[in-house]
Amino acid sequence: MKKDYKNYFRIISAFVILAALIIGCGKLSELTSDTKTDKLYFCEKYTSSSDECEGKSTKYTPGRLTVMVDIRPSKKKLGVTKVNINITDLKSGEAVDTYPFDTQPDMDYVYFEDVNFKKPGKYKVSALKPDGTVIVTNEIEIVDK
Repeated sequence: MKKDYKNYFRIISAFVILAALIIGCGKLSELTSDTKTDKLYFCEKYTSSSDECEGKSTKYTPGRLTVMVDIRPSKKKLGVTKVNINITDLKSGEAVDTYPFDTQPDMDYVYFEDVNFKKPGKYKVSALKPDGTVIVTNEIEIVDK
């Protein structure tokens, strides 16, 4: 009885390629995961003592929110003593509000309380250095109650 090594080799090769693809895709998702990139996100309520962000979302009703800025993944620091939280209407491209905050240059994780979203709409929220350099940005939608 003669073994068919050609078909055996094809099957083994297919399994090796499949395993390589699965491992490769796993590594790709690690590289693009949320924990590897700087981010700006929103909380209905933030408790600094426990680092607890309640009501984390990108869709809210009008009112005051806490804006979180986390640049630890890039191992950068703010490098400035003031940061502006800028709210821009996505439809018109016009700045709606800018909230100035005091910071420390060595900060890499900071929260900005009482940022007021007054009207329904879709907005781009950016943390900006005083010279206008964007630190990080995200989008938010404000919907009617």
